[in-house]
Amino acid sequence: MALEIKILGPWEITSNGEPMKLAGERRVGVLARLALSTGQAVSAEQLLTDVWGQSTATTASKQLHIVVSKLRGLISPNEDDEVIVTVPGGYWLNIERESVDAHLFTQLAHQASAARARGDLATADGLFRQALALWRGDALAGMTAPWAQVESARLEEERLTALEDHFDMRLAAGDHHAVVSELAVHAETHPLRERPRAQLMLALYRASRQSEALAVYQDTRRLMLDELGLEPGGALCRLQQAVLRRDPGLDLASPAQRTTLTELAIPIELPPGTRSFTARAAEIAWLHTTLTDTVPGRPVVAAIDGPGGMGKSALAIHAAHAVGDRFADGVLYLDLRAATAGLQPLSPFQALGRLLRSLSPDGTVLPPTLDEAAARYRSLTSTRNLLIILDNALDARQVRPLIPAGSACAVIITSRQIMASLDGLSHLHLTGLDHADATALLARIADPGRVEAEPEAAQQIVRHCGGLPLALRIAAARLAARPDWTLSHLADQLTDTTRRLATLVHADLDIRTSIAAGLQHLPDEPSGRDAVHAFLLLGLLETRTPTAAVASALTDWPEHRAEAALDHLVDARLLESAGPGRYRMPDLIRLYAREQAARHVPEPARGAVVRHVFHRVALPREAYGWATNSRDNLLAMAR
Repeated sequence: MALEIKILGPWEITSNGEPMKLAGERRVGVLARLALSTGQAVSAEQLLTDVWGQSTATTASKQLHIVVSKLRGLISPNEDDEVIVTVPGGYWLNIERESVDAHLFTQLAHQASAARARGDLATADGLFRQALALWRGDALAGMTAPWAQVESARLEEERLTALEDHFDMRLAAGDHHAVVSELAVHAETHPLRERPRAQLMLALYRASRQSEALAVYQDTRRLMLDELGLEPGGALCRLQQAVLRRDPGLDLASPAQRTTLTELAIPIELPPGTRSFTARAAEIAWLHTTLTDTVPGRPVVAAIDGPGGMGKSALAIHAAHAVGDRFADGVLYLDLRAATAGLQPLSPFQALGRLLRSLSPDGTVLPPTLDEAAARYRSLTSTRNLLIILDNALDARQVRPLIPAGSACAVIITSRQIMASLDGLSHLHLTGLDHADATALLARIADPGRVEAEPEAAQQIVRHCGGLPLALRIAAARLAARPDWTLSHLADQLTDTTRRLATLVHADLDIRTSIAAGLQHLPDEPSGRDAVHAFLLLGLLETRTPTAAVASALTDWPEHRAEAALDHLVDARLLESAGPGRYRMPDLIRLYAREQAARHVPEPARGAVVRHVFHRVALPREAYGWATNSRDNLLAMAR
């Protein structure tokens, strides 16, 4: 049938693959109740009891009739046959049982058990995986009626049974190494279920981890005594004794059984490297050493920080390609989106969801809360040998839950911020390219012959790009795209400060966008808004070295508040620290601040602000504004 109803997670109904909007608690309740009994009639009395509950409204029967009529009007126009059929005393949902995911799950689980019983383990494995992949969350999620809670609990028990049956089959097939991390997550999520605890003990024992298997028993016993006042059941106690004496009965019955059911998918998620990658030899050597050194008891974490456009991502990906084959369980890559203007950075929960899907490609249901997702992530990474790249991170709060648990793992973090509050990190502070390396990058993309033919113009381009790899890549790409241009032509455009930012745009590369991302991702709180305001007002001045006193005069704030705003801009790498209370603004960022000031600060206000600063702070005449050439002009503008 074209109609599909999904209740193993958030409610969803589709027709011919297109989602249908179904609003109203009672409409959803009636359709869900009928769906759970697909192929059987449900009496009107039962529907009223379940969906209307304790309501004693005399019009309840009429309300049920109206709800069914509305449902038919919504569904039937999209179907050839009437979907909700009236039968004596009630209603019947006229669709195939497999069109309801709960019934399809039950059918697949039964087929998997039958295939297992006849020894067809490969077929059974596939069927179990299909069945479990249907789950998208808690069954009947969001429905609070008593009947829905009962059905949800029943379906959840069926899911857990199927999951544990699948684990049993995989253990019998010698898949113990692959299931350890999954069983650890399952046992932690359901700590009072003894069956997965026993399965985990057996998997660990067969993986030659006897002490860990015994530790699982002790943890289980302690938990059950604390929570229930009970000792573990007989099966778990007997298993503990068997582990202690290394009972041969715990081993696989024959070598022929030692066949992994499915080849473990190893994620290799690295984006391709940049073909024009140039220089950074010392940084690459540092990363190679850091990532390949092991630290007892914890993963290796290398954090690369630097301003936007400095080439942090390119360096991280280049280094990861060089060492990736050392990590037997693969390489994960995640863009945390703190360097993309117009997009919100991923929340820790969103980021964990993506990582967990990479680590559990068989469709395992994701935990519903951040704490549970973080716990599962720690379990899945505790025994793996992974390289994880966390690119474009916002701050330590976003990254902290994403650090894996396994000491055989390594992590590369790139961020504009220095992750000083995270323990155990090795830091690499990335700065601009020197003159020779910047020229080499320009030549590599634009054509070495053209650079050699116009060395002076090439030096001008390099100087106006300020050693910033992104700016150099854009300038070189423009030259490569226009072979008829001379380097002098581009150098002249960059020399004009009113055109420089507009010149540094090519295809999807834009220097303005990189700077804007730093402003956008400042905290949405008073301190962050102060920083944005101070940034705009700094654009009214020509000085490259503002001070806290200048910012105080610009904003008319106390100096400590102005200094706090400037420190936020330093964290966002929109300013550089030049000592206590002193700062530097790089040229390209200063030009962007000037543009934003012209756009957002009304002209009369600009004059008033500049006059206020002039009277409060002693600065060189040239610092007072790109709109004036002399002290007299400045004061005239201010008036």
